Amino acid sequence: MRSTSLILCSAIVALALTGGGGVASAQAGIRPVITPGTGGAEMILREVGVDETYESPIPADATLRDHEGHTVTFGELWRGDRPAILQFVYHQCATTCDVAMTGLTTVLTAQPRSVGIDLDVYTISMDPRDTPEVAAQARARSLGRYGRAEAADGWHFLTGDEGQIQRVAQAVGYRYRWDEPSQQFAHPAVMMILRAGPEARVGRYLYGIEQSPNDVRIGLAEAADGRTVDAAEAALLYCFMYDAQQGRYVVMAWRIMRIGGGFCALLLIGTLLWFWRNELRPRGPTSVSSSGVSSSGVSSSGTSSDGDPSGASTRAGTAAR
Repeated sequence: MRSTSLILCSAIVALALTGGGGVASAQAGIRPVITPGTGGAEMILREVGVDETYESPIPADATLRDHEGHTVTFGELWRGDRPAILQFVYHQCATTCDVAMTGLTTVLTAQPRSVGIDLDVYTISMDPRDTPEVAAQARARSLGRYGRAEAADGWHFLTGDEGQIQRVAQAVGYRYRWDEPSQQFAHPAVMMILRAGPEARVGRYLYGIEQSPNDVRIGLAEAADGRTVDAAEAALLYCFMYDAQQGRYVVMAWRIMRIGGGFCALLLIGTLLWFWRNELRPRGPTSVSSSGVSSSGVSSSGTSSDGDPSGASTRAGTAAR
């Protein structure tokens, strides 16, 4: 089992570094990424950002509206038995938010986990002017791009009053501001991965408009807390570590070298054992047929195959000469 994990890890790291297969290379992001309105003032930007907090739960009684206009609480939507992704957008944003939502759909399509089965997604509008009808249109576009029917039960597009939206945003340390001159929101570009558990808490912050599929996969595996982690994801968790300075996952070189050294040592030991067993294998006596005649034509009693005593013919021939 251990050797299998080592081989898996080595293969996955090779794929991650080369961008092959379904695991993409880690994204070199800038932390944090601020995407303000074009006319935003520097004072506004100083009020925008992310205060990473991993212990504060999202209020279960935060009241929002789903895409059909029904009033729901976050606690009613939270399952707790699987990880989730939280994303803040606003639907009047025709540039950054649309790119971020398209990027999220692309990243989710590349994941082995499926929305609605293995994880949930909460897309919350920070703009209290957005209506459920607008959210429903955005939901239809995203589900159409994603293309997995089960996602309809796990991808929630939510709107709400400013105070309730702020409760959720403050719980995860997400700070945004309205920029009056540009009539746009200044906000960070960040995806939050929520840990599975009784309460919704952030497990990882991944920065950038578009995230690396590899980072998202590792983040979800971490956030699953061992509930639904397969062998490949376990190998990824061993080989990658979250770099808080870069806001992404990086390869742990010393672990890769340890795996390579251990694998070579196992291969060498196995080869030596194979040769050792062959050397120590006992060699059997000369085979004797059922008639008592060896393969050389001499019987075990010292008599040749023609009935003469062993060596008699030879001695006689020597005396004659």
